[in-house]
Amino acid sequence: MSQLTFLWAQNRHKMRAVLLLALTFVAGLGVLLYLVVGSFSSLYLALTLYVGVPIGLLVGLLEVYVIPRLLVNMPLGVRIAVSALLQLLLVGLLVGQAFRFLEAVHHAVGYGARRLQLELPGSGLTQLTNHPEKIPLARVLVLYGLLSTIITLAYQTARKIGVPALVRLLLGYYNQPVEEKRLFLFVDLQGSTTLAEQLGNLRYSAFVRDFFHDVGAPIAVARGEIYQYVGDEVVVTWLWPKGLRDARCLRCFFAMQRAVDERREYYLRCYGVVPVFKGGLHGGAVIATQVGDIRSELVFHGDVLNTTARIEAKCNALQTRLLLSATLYNALPHPPEFHFRPLGDYPLRGKASAVGLYAVDLLPDSF
Repeated sequence: MSQLTFLWAQNRHKMRAVLLLALTFVAGLGVLLYLVVGSFSSLYLALTLYVGVPIGLLVGLLEVYVIPRLLVNMPLGVRIAVSALLQLLLVGLLVGQAFRFLEAVHHAVGYGARRLQLELPGSGLTQLTNHPEKIPLARVLVLYGLLSTIITLAYQTARKIGVPALVRLLLGYYNQPVEEKRLFLFVDLQGSTTLAEQLGNLRYSAFVRDFFHDVGAPIAVARGEIYQYVGDEVVVTWLWPKGLRDARCLRCFFAMQRAVDERREYYLRCYGVVPVFKGGLHGGAVIATQVGDIRSELVFHGDVLNTTARIEAKCNALQTRLLLSATLYNALPHPPEFHFRPLGDYPLRGKASAVGLYAVDLLPDSF
């Protein structure tokens, strides 16, 4: 994979988020303008696109790239307020030009209609163009504030649980328990207890946060969904066909290692140590459902998760960094850049029968 392709893959999920936010904004703005204008026309559509597309893209770029960096330690309420204010400033800059554009279009259409001796139908938007003093600015600002807040909340919710999971929740897919065939990758930092003692609680927490941040892009590149963070462990999941395709679940682990290696100097400068982690891979049928009343959460139940956790825990004893089950090995494609070593059957805690394990290594110069 070339560097340019890898950079695009890293930012693909962010650009999709930008476009999704822009489309959501344009649709919301269209509804807002209809509520203000009270009728539909080609001029109404022109205004929606003229104002909505540039502002929507700017809103998306702000939400995805700018605000998370500027307000990384700020509460969600502050982020929403800052985002709404920035959006209002954008609206203020563009709304004047938008109505001047609309007026020019209106006059052009009117001129063409007169030349063709046609009667131009009136509309609420035409009336507002001819009488801008009648624009209900207070109502526009209130509605726009609600629109920006809803968009920001939806985006932040998607960031918490992931876009695929959010879409399934909105569609009611998990209202009742659903059986899915999934792959799971458990990734755990090694030497966590010693590191916590050496760094102290605050620096160790920052260390773990930096690690989770750095491995996020490789997970997105591999089309994985982050199921949960548990202490210093991250659990990644794929629907079975998606995780098997081109051995994405394997590539994800080694891409995570590459991302950490590229930040080696940063970790040494800030913490005096570079993250070392191990992983376990396994898959099969699980039950997906929503649980909880006061706080609802999407969870997966089944023996697959327990087995994956036990496989990952075997890495230290078997002196390897990535283990996968024989079940998964038999289902995976075997790209030439990976070396698989059969380790035999091992008893795992809580399992009645032994589980076949394979160690996986990346051959030199494969990435």
